Formats: sequence, structure tokens, C-alpha cells
Amino acid sequence: MDGFYGQYNVVMDEKGRIILPARLRPSFQEGAQEPDNFILTKGLDGCLALYPRKQWEQIQQRLGSLNFTRKDFRYFSRLLHSAAVTIILDRQGRLLIPAHLKEEASLDKDILVIGNYRWIEFWNPQIYRQYITQYGQSYEEVAERLFDIDSWQKE
Repeated sequence: MDGFYGQYNVVMDEKGRIILPARLRPSFQEGAQEPDNFILTKGLDGCLALYPRKQWEQIQQRLGSLNFTRKDFRYFSRLLHSAAVTIILDRQGRLLIPAHLKEEASLDKDILVIGNYRWIEFWNPQIYRQYITQYGQSYEEVAERLFDIDSWQKE
């Protein structure tokens, strides 16, 4: 898979399960005994983040290189890891969102699922709209700061 893309509305059932949109699901490898697994944890800006195992391992390597004596590192690490759970999709592409994570992201029946290239995010749709509105800068303004657009035009 080249990355996770798109925005999807899903409904959580009474047991706390959602069906991951097909375009965001890794396909079951032919002959594989176990489905791919993910790590679900507290995301940034009010969402939950679902990381493929390889992406999670890269995050762990980066965290492992940081200085554990820094108070902000310990705080972040505790919150990130204490919320984390392993997620295994069933053959229908369903996953269970644990109660502590539903509460963390204020998730209810309707959930907005966003592909964010290297990971997938689960949002309360109202909180996502508030986040986008309060950011206060246009898409173009942010793009100009992140990319040197002039150098792209010269190529």
C-alpha cells in the first residue's frame, strides 16, 4: 500500500466496533495465517491514531533515541503507551475501539475516519470540524510554509 488516503464516515455498533473502510484496509496476504495488526492509541489534536505495525516500530525507534531524563519525554511516553492497544482486523475488516479510547477522543456512534498517509485517524466529526475551523489559516498558507513552492515552479 502506498499510504492511507481519504475521508470516510462510519458507524460504531453497540459493542464499540467499526468497519474500517475497504480502501484503508491492508489485504489479507494469500495464505497468511494471521491478519495484519495495528496499534491504536491516543492521537494528536483530539483524535485516535491507528498505526500499522511497521510505522509503530519506527515511532518506537525514534522514541528510544530520546533522553528519558527529560520530563516532557516521560510525560508524552506515558500517555502514548498507556493508551495503546494492539488491534487485529477480523476478516470483515472490523475492529474494536476500547472504552478508554472512545472516551479519550469523545467518540460516539458516528465516526470520521481519515487516512493520513502513514496512519489512520478516528475523529468525532464535530471535534474535527472545530479543529479545522480554529486552525485559522488557509490550506494554501500552510502549504506555502511547509513547501518551497517557488522551487517546484522552477523545475
